Amino acid sequence: MTADTLTIPAGHEEDEIIVSVSGGKDSTATWLRLLESGIRCRAVFADTGWEAPETYAYLDLLRAKVGPIDVVGVEGGMRAKIRARAGFPARKQRWCTRELKVEPLREYHDRVRAETDRETVSVVGIRAEESEERAAMAVFGFDERWGGYVWRPSLDLTVAEVIETHHRHGVPLNPLYLRGHNRVGCYPCIYATKEEIKLWADHAPESVAEIAALEAECERLRVERNAETPGRYTHDLALYFQARTASRGPDGKRVYLPVHVDEVVRWSRTARGGQQPMLFDLPPQGGCFRWGMCEPPAKEEP
Repeated sequence: MTADTLTIPAGHEEDEIIVSVSGGKDSTATWLRLLESGIRCRAVFADTGWEAPETYAYLDLLRAKVGPIDVVGVEGGMRAKIRARAGFPARKQRWCTRELKVEPLREYHDRVRAETDRETVSVVGIRAEESEERAAMAVFGFDERWGGYVWRPSLDLTVAEVIETHHRHGVPLNPLYLRGHNRVGCYPCIYATKEEIKLWADHAPESVAEIAALEAECERLRVERNAETPGRYTHDLALYFQARTASRGPDGKRVYLPVHVDEVVRWSRTARGGQQPMLFDLPPQGGCFRWGMCEPPAKEEP
């Protein structure tokens, strides 16, 4: 398989090309494709402060093998935001992406514009295969929500092409994929699947304990703040995950109920139906196992 040479969109050859690198396979492959096409670019990582240790280590590997990566973020990261709100991101209030990634990246672009007196182009590793919403996106154009030009040069890539790009440059995948995760990023993400929650709990019990402690802390904060300002919070529960119920609301949409993290972890270790513990510890179905392109991860020493 040969690589297609990328060309900067017409009229933007003198702009500052900035690729967002998350430690995920798609953004890494996009960065590699820019470099092999001879395109001068900056790489930047939006640090939520809520990434897996493996992802931070992987970013260091990319720095050694590929090049420098600037870092942006918010002081205190996710933890500071959680405590300020006494709550967590939710399906209808997904403030984590906006406040911890989009806004710091926008500020970075504005700073580069001021320093260079050039327009910037935001390069993102979005692929059409990921969702219908992404498939409808343009390869290049001005994004009103972002407030600037966005280039998606990997939009039409397949997973096989993404992984081949890594192999072509001798750059391994983030080890979380080899473990069975479909995505890397916030660890865990509020949208994590049942299998991903089990993988997270099995490999990062200290993170489970931290979230349990944060749930308890936020619930105490809600009680205290409601005592000072009655009605500030509609309820005292502050939970990281929400469980989908079998019923639907009046609008026909799924109903989600908050569940404490320890209960969610117990559920992740049950068989289909969520009642009986699994008789066998089945191999992962996600990540490299799903794509059929990686060897199973080596057994970790206890």
